[in-house]
Formats: sequence, C-alpha cells, structure tokens
Amino acid sequence: MFKLRSVQITRSWARSITSSAILKNQVVKSSCAAGTVLNLKVRKNGDEPVALEDSEYPEWLWEMLDNEKLDAKLKQADLLNWKRREWGRSNRDKIKNNNFITQL
Repeated sequence: MFKLRSVQITRSWARSITSSAILKNQVVKSSCAAGTVLNLKVRKNGDEPVALEDSEYPEWLWEMLDNEKLDAKLKQADLLNWKRREWGRSNRDKIKNNNFITQL
C-alpha cells in the first residue's frame, strides 16, 4: 500500500478499477474531478498539484493501468526481459503458496 499524506492507494483498488473498466470496454477515467487539490505537495515552496481534465493527460497514462497490454508490448519488444518477469511472477506465486500451506 502506498500512503501519500491522506491519500491511500492500494494495488487491489487499482486492479478493481482497471479490471471493471476493461470488462465493460469503457475508457478509464480519473478518480477525482478536475480542479481537485491532490494533496501531493513534496516541496515546501510552490503550489499544491491540482487534477486536470482527463483529456489534458497523455494517452499512455491510461494505458499504464492495463497490465495485459503492457505485457504484450514487453513481449514484442524484449522477449528475454518478458520471460524474466514471468519467471519472477511464477516464483513469487510459488513462494506465497508455500508460505500459505506452511501456516495451515
């Protein structure tokens, strides 16, 4: 879980938003309205960042939420790196499964 002041973003929340939008073949929209103060200020000087309209963000930003599309791009661009990621995912899943079984 990532915590930025009062904003909490969890991976499961992000997955639920993207998977529901992908299943419905809808365009993913931002979670906050335009003009909303994001409360992400990292410097003492300067203004708080403010959310923009969805059309003002680049298209690649919305594609970052689609893991299947990113995997397909990586597989086409660099097969070795993709295979390494797949092995990592496989090993991580095996470790999680083994840890779960040992707790029983």
